[in-house]
Amino acid sequence: MFAIVMAGGSGTRLWPLSRRRSPKQLLALTGETSLLQQTVARVGAILKPQDIYVITSQAHVRATVEQLPGIPEENIFGEPLARSTAVAAGLATVFARRESDEVALVLPADHFVSDEEQFTEALQEAARTAERGYLVTLGVKPTQPATGYGYIKVGERLHDAVPTALVERFVEKPDADEAARMLAEGEYLWNAGIFVWRVYAYRQAMEAFQPKLAEALDQIAALHRTPGWLSDVRAVLEDVPAIAIDTGIAEQAAAAGRMAVVPLDVGWSDIGSWSALLEALSEKEGTSLVASGQHLDRGSERVLVHGGDRLIVTVGLNDVIIVDTPDALLVCARDRAEEIKPVLDEIAEKAGERYL
Repeated sequence: MFAIVMAGGSGTRLWPLSRRRSPKQLLALTGETSLLQQTVARVGAILKPQDIYVITSQAHVRATVEQLPGIPEENIFGEPLARSTAVAAGLATVFARRESDEVALVLPADHFVSDEEQFTEALQEAARTAERGYLVTLGVKPTQPATGYGYIKVGERLHDAVPTALVERFVEKPDADEAARMLAEGEYLWNAGIFVWRVYAYRQAMEAFQPKLAEALDQIAALHRTPGWLSDVRAVLEDVPAIAIDTGIAEQAAAAGRMAVVPLDVGWSDIGSWSALLEALSEKEGTSLVASGQHLDRGSERVLVHGGDRLIVTVGLNDVIIVDTPDALLVCARDRAEEIKPVLDEIAEKAGERYL
């Protein structure tokens, strides 16, 4: 068994802390170590360092190597061209040269988990299910009718003794009414984007549902790894569209009865926005006001303050996000934190690329 940690995200919704040069997976947002380091430590509970691989952008290979001194440097891959998660997972598998009957754990580098032990047990259950030939995903038990996540409709259980079940279908991010309906039904899980499968099972799925990607990976596997060979990899990937595991592989596999889901109840968050970070840290720390840096408050609730040496004082605020960095300050309503991403184009146009 081995793990592929996908660390190519940009984390634009966590601006101004997450930037092009320091994306969110490299930041210590939920503790003393970065989200990437926490993810690697999580899988390190069941795998040896030589069995853990990380695929990131070429621009962040050096920083990734520096953050993970326990992982062999040759296990950290620079993706020459970003083409979304299905391509990244396939490319990392080709680079790693693992056996076709091995089980691969494929997970993002930027998630938060509060119950590490339960998460490990869920991964092991997923691995056992993958050994039977299924493509397996981990589905998070929803705590609210969130509209920022995709959902998984849970089908028939594979065995009465465990909650692992077939995936009936995947549901794209719903509106508020649809999310509330699914939560009330109780048969839906959040799609965490964590997958487990045998190498050959993923290969078969690519051949069936994304044959162009399978062909491209065959071409890359046949390349000689001489100096500069990644430029040849890039040339092959130029003709491959961006393909996400969820929509490009998992949805079709579910329709074919080949997709299973392991329920996950571990205090999970994808830390996709400042609002999500506030929620995760509030639960972890048992308080509705979460602050770092020099901060004083009087009577504020449901507020996140991320600062540094400069003193920040808050008085009587509710549902506010404040993020202070040396060159940019963000102040926004908590329920509008998702709007940061589209604002970045305006920032680039009016303030300059240096702020990105």
